[in-house]
Amino acid sequence: MFKRVLLAAAFVLLLFALASLYVGGVASLTDRVVHFFRPGPKMAPPGTVAVENWVLFAETEHFRYYVRSGDHIPRWAMELAEDHLNAACAALQVDFAGLIPFYKHPSQLDLYQVTGSKSTGVVVAAEGGQGSELHSVHRYDAHEVMHVLAHETLGEPPSFFDEGLATAFGWDWTPGERDVHERANLLLEQGRLVRLKRLLTNWDFRSYKTYPAYTTAGSFTKYLLAVYGPEKLSKLFELDKYSQREKIEERFATAYGESICDVEASWRMELERGALGTTSSRPASQNTNRELAITGVILLIATFVGAILFIVAGEKVADAVTRHIRALGRTVGRWLRRGARE
Repeated sequence: MFKRVLLAAAFVLLLFALASLYVGGVASLTDRVVHFFRPGPKMAPPGTVAVENWVLFAETEHFRYYVRSGDHIPRWAMELAEDHLNAACAALQVDFAGLIPFYKHPSQLDLYQVTGSKSTGVVVAAEGGQGSELHSVHRYDAHEVMHVLAHETLGEPPSFFDEGLATAFGWDWTPGERDVHERANLLLEQGRLVRLKRLLTNWDFRSYKTYPAYTTAGSFTKYLLAVYGPEKLSKLFELDKYSQREKIEERFATAYGESICDVEASWRMELERGALGTTSSRPASQNTNRELAITGVILLIATFVGAILFIVAGEKVADAVTRHIRALGRTVGRWLRRGARE
């Protein structure tokens, strides 16, 4: 009986470890177990100091992480950042071979003292004007990563489209956040969804309340990308950051073949119908728990069915091995007794 319990426990633990890795990925196991199963980022030697009290913590394919002494970046955040960047490149049909310096600040005050920004994350030009630096109080910041990607591959357009793209991907790829279309639909029901003509220029966008402005821009930009594709959207990113409304409307009409007012009307109609509430830039395998739940149930059933089969087979093998060992022991014993008598 004890042998059966041990065999069952060992099999169940092994199968559930593999199931957790398959279903939950990095977040399901400890960093040490995940590191054993799949190679992680290159960790810097302890105490590696970069510049101005920054410690180089780790480097991945597209990121170089810096932290203050004693701080760290969890492995799940670094791996999710890579997944997010790869998905964004695929959605926008761009290639990004750069390495983003990611400075993780311990507080908003520290970020303000370094960058002068009062936000929780900001992208600034790197020293020498080559590339961009990402500064954030978050260990994972999909919103700011989108700014870096867009600026270095597409351009830096008026804030409406720049923040719109970052907001759409940022919320889609931040665990626990709701889809931007769901938020926009709620604003529409409340009569708070902003008319686009009030947000198109940098001055208008920055002058408006943050949440309605960002949600409106995020939903509309995500709608443009999903319905019309990345090629037309890239034409808008060629606009100068401080373009006037007439220039923006002209470029939009040239790129899309219809006025921004007409496209806005179609977008609002789709929101009212609820047709945009379930779309996401994040892969379905990472966007819903239904598939994970089904897989978990199947693995749970397979665990106990497999455990029964394993126990039966293991017991027979164990009995056979035990018999052979006992027979070998008796044979050796006879040889030893025979040698002693001689």
